[in-house]
Amino acid sequence: MTNSKSMIKQIAEKLLGHSLASNDGYDVAIIENVETKLGQAIPAILKEFYLTIGKTDLFMSSFQRFLKPEDLFYEDGKLVFLEENQNVCYWGVNTENKEDNPLVYQAQNMDSANWYSEEILLSDFLQMMMYGQCAEGGYEFSGAIYDMDQDELPEFIEEITTNNWQKVVDHNNWIIYENDRKLIWYFTDDNGDLSEDYPVFASTETKEGFLEMEENFGFLDLD
Repeated sequence: MTNSKSMIKQIAEKLLGHSLASNDGYDVAIIENVETKLGQAIPAILKEFYLTIGKTDLFMSSFQRFLKPEDLFYEDGKLVFLEENQNVCYWGVNTENKEDNPLVYQAQNMDSANWYSEEILLSDFLQMMMYGQCAEGGYEFSGAIYDMDQDELPEFIEEITTNNWQKVVDHNNWIIYENDRKLIWYFTDDNGDLSEDYPVFASTETKEGFLEMEENFGFLDLD
C-alpha cells in the first residue's frame, strides 16, 4: 500500500509530539528474514508498521502486546501478530488470500481457537490500536468523569468537536477523540448511548495537558 507508511508515520509523530527516528522501527533485513522463516510475505501494511514504529514501546507494548517480528506465528490459517495484555485474546489475519490489507480476526484462546472477524481492515485496526495504546496506558496521565449521564454525552461531544477535537476511533462500541496529544474516550452500548458500565476517560501525555482537561471538562485524576 503506497500510503501505509505515511499514515503510520503521521499518526505516530502526532501522538509522540516529535519526529520518528530510524531506530524506532526494524530494519528491512530483519523483516525479510522473518518472511523467509514464515515462508510467506506478511501483509504490506503490517510490514510498514514494524518498519516504522516496531521498536516504539508506546505503540507496541504499553497495553496490548504486538508480537516482535521473530515471534509472529501461524495458527489455523491466521498470522498472529497481537496478544491481549492478559493472554486471553489474540488477533491475526488470514494467510490464504495474500491481501496487502486483509480483515482482522480475533480468537479467545489459542488452545481451542475459534476465530471471528473484527469486521475492520488491518490498516484501520492498526490506526485504532495506535490511539488505543496511548489511551489505555501509554500516556502517563489519566482521569475520568464519573457522573456523566447518557443524555449529557451528545452535548459534551458537540462542545469538544467545536473546539478542534477529532474523532479518530469508532469501532466495536469504542470511541476516541484526539486533540494535541490529549485523548477523550468512552464505550457505548449497542444503541450508541454511553455505556453504564464505564465513565468517560481522558488520557494525556503531559501533566499540563491533564490539568487542562481537569479545568475545562472536570476530569478527575484516576490516581
